[in-house]
Amino acid sequence: MVMINTDDGQAVAPDMQVHYAKWRSWEQTLREEVAPKLRSAANLLDTNSRLQTEGKWSAESGPKAFAAKYEKYLTEEVAALRAMADNAEKFADKISTAIDMLMKNEGDAAGWLDKEAAKIPAVYISDAKQAALDEFDKHPTPSNFARAQKYRY
Repeated sequence: MVMINTDDGQAVAPDMQVHYAKWRSWEQTLREEVAPKLRSAANLLDTNSRLQTEGKWSAESGPKAFAAKYEKYLTEEVAALRAMADNAEKFADKISTAIDMLMKNEGDAAGWLDKEAAKIPAVYISDAKQAALDEFDKHPTPSNFARAQKYRY
């Protein structure tokens, strides 16, 4: 069998080279581009949320109420961006583990990675929303339904 050397000097079979190259590229992109950009966006949005002051919106009841809602929205978006960055890093960790499995010829690395990726949430759900949805699932009452509705998008 012909072996090919990876960029870090390890020898792998040609069919493994395809997985290795693709996964290493994904891992690097997630760690060096995706997660940092998400964290940067979260930090900028967090700064913006703190600028929603009376000086910007005035002390009148209408603008003041809007500013409070807008600040809450921005805070939730910051949490979502940070959760996405965390998930990108978690997936990069899983890719790294799958690469190790591939190099050691331990089981079905691709199948394992697919299963692990499926466990990482695709959509951010705040703790408050998850609690409301869990409560509704446990006790589907009209009041819990109304409570859960405020978290519907």
